[in-house]
Amino acid sequence: MAEKLRVLGIGCHPDDLEILCGGTLARYATAGHTVFMAAVANGDKGHYEIPSEELARIRQREMEESAAVIGARAIWVGLPDGAVYSDHPSLCKVIDAVREARPDVVITHAPNDYFGDHTETSQLACNASFLAAAPLFKTERPACKSIPPVYFTDTDMGIGFDPQHYVDITETIETKLEMLSKHQSQLVWLREHDGVDILENVRAVARFRGLQCGVKYAEAFRTHNVWGRLTTRRLLP
Repeated sequence: MAEKLRVLGIGCHPDDLEILCGGTLARYATAGHTVFMAAVANGDKGHYEIPSEELARIRQREMEESAAVIGARAIWVGLPDGAVYSDHPSLCKVIDAVREARPDVVITHAPNDYFGDHTETSQLACNASFLAAAPLFKTERPACKSIPPVYFTDTDMGIGFDPQHYVDITETIETKLEMLSKHQSQLVWLREHDGVDILENVRAVARFRGLQCGVKYAEAFRTHNVWGRLTTRRLLP
């Protein structure tokens, strides 16, 4: 893949991209591609004790610190947790995120992921990346010139996901975990709320996907197989 791409990851919460495709985003960045990381929800419900407004500020800072690990640009959409819907106001915000990045490829959640905010983000990403190229759909930013291909990430813990594509992240697994480690508010929350060591879980899933495709660590993807999105080019690293 000699051409330099503009890559936009559209995740729901501020740590979702790191969990699901952080190794792939790190590979894009290492190869000199321009990477954008967008968070649709502000993560303001993910704690016991920190108030929502303060938590949203913390999570935005954590996201920016994570993106900085690979030199990516963070885009903050900022919808409240539990209020992510593929309605017109949310759609306009995500269209502006797409128009800011002007991507050659979009990566987002699988349509069958485990939580409504994630599945709504998947729908928003698909609709927004289509309508971002419609000049008569007016938002704060000018329209893109083309409709990008979309890749869906693995689901959380790989449940119900049948991969079509794999990316070898053996060389970037530690970078992926470093990015995720910036989200300290959530590492603590998941451990205390769910009894989950998310760093251990993420490494285990990457190892499992790696075993499937013959490398040490991998991330899995599917293409959004609809007219206007398909290409003969290999856009994943």
